[in-house]
Amino acid sequence: MQALQSPKTPSQLLWLGTWSLGGEGFGPTDLGESLATIQMALEMGIKWFDTAGFYAHGRSEELLAKALGRARKQVAISSKGGLVWHGRRVFHDGSPSGLEKALLQSLRRLRTDYLDLFSLHWPDPHVPLEESVGALERFKERGLILEWGVCNLSPVQLSSLFQARPGTYHQVQFNLLHRDRAVLEAGRSSGCTNTVYSPLAQGLLGAPRLSKGMAVLGKKDARRRNPLFRDPAVLDWARRFHALCKDSGVSPVAAAYSWVLLDGRVDRVISGAKTRSQLGEVLRAAEAVGRLCGERDSSRRAKALAALLSPELIKHMETPPCSTWPLTRQPGKD
Repeated sequence: MQALQSPKTPSQLLWLGTWSLGGEGFGPTDLGESLATIQMALEMGIKWFDTAGFYAHGRSEELLAKALGRARKQVAISSKGGLVWHGRRVFHDGSPSGLEKALLQSLRRLRTDYLDLFSLHWPDPHVPLEESVGALERFKERGLILEWGVCNLSPVQLSSLFQARPGTYHQVQFNLLHRDRAVLEAGRSSGCTNTVYSPLAQGLLGAPRLSKGMAVLGKKDARRRNPLFRDPAVLDWARRFHALCKDSGVSPVAAAYSWVLLDGRVDRVISGAKTRSQLGEVLRAAEAVGRLCGERDSSRRAKALAALLSPELIKHMETPPCSTWPLTRQPGKD
């Protein structure tokens, strides 16, 4: 499948992510339901599927390959390298040899001879960024990937690296609780395709029970490493958000996705839905924004939100929590 295509509606902005589908780190997971969720995404017209060798120790990639089957040529697969497991610990390896090993392993697990997109998952503090990117460019020259991308770069890294590389995909976390607009602005100025992950802040914005934080997370839940789930100010803000959504008769998923989708600096959104029910809710949110897709610019954003949400809810959403934790950028939190 051709890797670069411009979406025409908000629903076409959606990718399906597979980290939570792999059965590790996000509570109980049903294999049959995971496969059915991917199948539903195919049936509903989602064409991009995002994964990584890091996710569930490679099982997310294997699951995706099983679910896609012969449909592989009709979709685009995005995977990533640069994070490796050693026991229970995660380490960077953005070296050319490390990235090549990760890519070849991903191709094997995904049962394909090419990827539509392969990205550096996180910049490696011990390897110059240009060295990692150089390896990605060589993978493209060899025909192993159609396009290459990067994830989790700073505004300075984006500005310095991509002035001569417009159109490069950059994955960045962006949601109501993680509002790094400077990265989106830098990506837009550099000509990157801003691809947003974690629009529901790993479920905190989608499931009211998760606003209880660490108390409702299992011992092996990956979200225990996420500072959002142990910050009292954030959790108070999330509880108020869910209460206002309930009072307004609007789904928290619809509210959170509307806020992201209507930001004109966002080019793609990766959904972390792990059930058909969750995916259906995301698709309904995108459809609700669809009639306002012409409003995806900053000058009309307020009008578009007002057409979907109550004034009190919008006011709360536009006021971030007074959090005491810094916006740290660490691997393992996407």
